[in-house]
Amino acid sequence: MGSLTMMDFLQADNQMNTFARLTGGRAYFPRFQAEFREIFRDIGTSIRNQYALTYHPTNTKQDGTYRKLKVEVVDPATGKPLRIVDQKGKEVKYTVISREGYTAKHDVE
Repeated sequence: MGSLTMMDFLQADNQMNTFARLTGGRAYFPRFQAEFREIFRDIGTSIRNQYALTYHPTNTKQDGTYRKLKVEVVDPATGKPLRIVDQKGKEVKYTVISREGYTAKHDVE
């Protein structure tokens, strides 16, 4: 493979990572067919364990600006990050996957 072709692949991978990050998704880059099973399992788990949140901004200006978002899972009793444990008391790690922000609507005059 020539260096130009390799650069095209690296740019494509970078673009896919960027799209995934901006939209709250994930990008997968399997190198072998044997990796598909684990990727499909991960996708299936993600689909079964997702929630939809609704957000109403306090800034109601329709000025077309980009607004960053931060999604955290917080314990309502303490206000600290939520700690989840399994039946044996072992801490369960979780990942919040969300978009980084959104562009506000823009009123057209």
